[in-house]
Amino acid sequence: MLQDTASPHSNDEKRAALADAAWALLATHEIDKISLDMVADMAGIEHGLAGALGGSVQRLALAKMAALDHQSVMESFDDIEDAGEVSIREKIIEGLLHRFETYAPYRAQIDQLNRSARCHPELALRLLDGLEAVVRRVLVMAGDPAQGLKGMLRVKGVVAVFLATARVWMKDDSPDLAATMKMLDQRMVKAEEWGVSLRLFGGKHGDQADQDHHDDASARWYGVDND
Repeated sequence: MLQDTASPHSNDEKRAALADAAWALLATHEIDKISLDMVADMAGIEHGLAGALGGSVQRLALAKMAALDHQSVMESFDDIEDAGEVSIREKIIEGLLHRFETYAPYRAQIDQLNRSARCHPELALRLLDGLEAVVRRVLVMAGDPAQGLKGMLRVKGVVAVFLATARVWMKDDSPDLAATMKMLDQRMVKAEEWGVSLRLFGGKHGDQADQDHHDDASARWYGVDND
């Protein structure tokens, strides 16, 4: 029986290095034109071990995104904890905006992935699944348990907000992402109106309005006004 002489920690570091290399190559190459050997050479890791640790360039790119998403969520959590009492809506916007900020240096990689996803349905599904996972974490962190059918629909509604805003973000070169923030706020208002009309905010959340407020089309997310 073969025994791995490297510790799990060192293998984790090597896999992270492979993910970083795949991500760097993705800035200038289509994902189909990046070989695992190219990634291994950039990371300085033996080809066979790179295959065992990474499996494929796509998996490594998605692993890098998972690491960036975890970083983004935890930094948003720290910011929200320091902000004191803020509404669920404000927490959600903070989480979404910070993800845009985290990925701002990597627009080239996102553009390449978006192009590749049009030709590779599996990649498109994995990217969408990763985004939904992040959005669910943001909602739960913000105080929405996102449980049941209504919770799932709220998650998908926020995913739609993010995707619509991403089109503006790709061209937003302002240092404070002002155009992105403006579109995010506008799309959240639309999502709130949609959610109110479908009664997706029923429940016992601490920040939610009473049931008789749900028919008010001017209500904001969880009964919190946008002002």
